[in-house]
Amino acid sequence: VFGLVVAGLFFFVTKGQPLNKLSPKRPPPSVLCKEVLVSIAIQFSIHFVCIMAITALSKCYLDPYDPSLVPDGAFNPNTLNSATFIMTVLTTVNTFVVNYRGRPFMEDLHENKMMMKGLQVSYAVLFCCALEVFPPINDLLQLAPFPEDGQAMTYPVPDNGHNAYVKVLIAVADVVGFKGTLCILMILDTIVSYVSEKAFITYFHA
Repeated sequence: VFGLVVAGLFFFVTKGQPLNKLSPKRPPPSVLCKEVLVSIAIQFSIHFVCIMAITALSKCYLDPYDPSLVPDGAFNPNTLNSATFIMTVLTTVNTFVVNYRGRPFMEDLHENKMMMKGLQVSYAVLFCCALEVFPPINDLLQLAPFPEDGQAMTYPVPDNGHNAYVKVLIAVADVVGFKGTLCILMILDTIVSYVSEKAFITYFHA
């Protein structure tokens, strides 16, 4: 499924048409230039933090004796691999959105109808899976049921300073639930990565 999503988005990117008038601005001269490398580093940092955050929170709801945690065993869905799968696919989709430059070199994202529809479907399916709005989709993707609101943790976090961020996530989950926290992280990753990239481009070309 993940491969199909990536292949589909790459295909839709090719449907973007170049503009008839050449831009006076030059595109980045190389994929290894300073602008590109800094952009990659910023996006990687944002995605990494969000993925690690949901991973840390998911571990708090895992039974350490769950057979799905056996190394090299048969695949069994659990909270950890299901939540990280959704977040990983989301970060991949966000990568296409953030790095689609559009004007002044080619038509904007909203003008690439196939790309827009593909992204809308991707976001809709991901959030439906995160909120378990339509369980058959979760079953089709082999996702485990997520913890319900108020469900107790099965693997408490040790009381030390290194886990302060996990305690913050747990406090949020106590208020909005695990699924709500997952959606918040998904929204944060989408907004922060998009805004930071646009701000970086504006600053770099100022």
